[in-house]
Amino acid sequence: MSAPDTNLESQKNQHKPSLWGIGAAVTFGVAMIAIIVFVSVGANEQVAEDGAPTDTAPAAVGVN
Repeated sequence: MSAPDTNLESQKNQHKPSLWGIGAAVTFGVAMIAIIVFVSVGANEQVAEDGAPTDTAPAAVGVN
């Protein structure tokens, strides 16, 4: 069954703040995930005294 009295324009106006909120929450979530990824990827590097990045990964034992 469909609703007996539908006014699409008034419904669009009534739902606009909710849709903006959902869009803002999605944007915030995507930004937070991107920040976490960038921070975790860059966390494996340290900067030496001369400013050059150095790899902090442990060396494999017995590999020459």
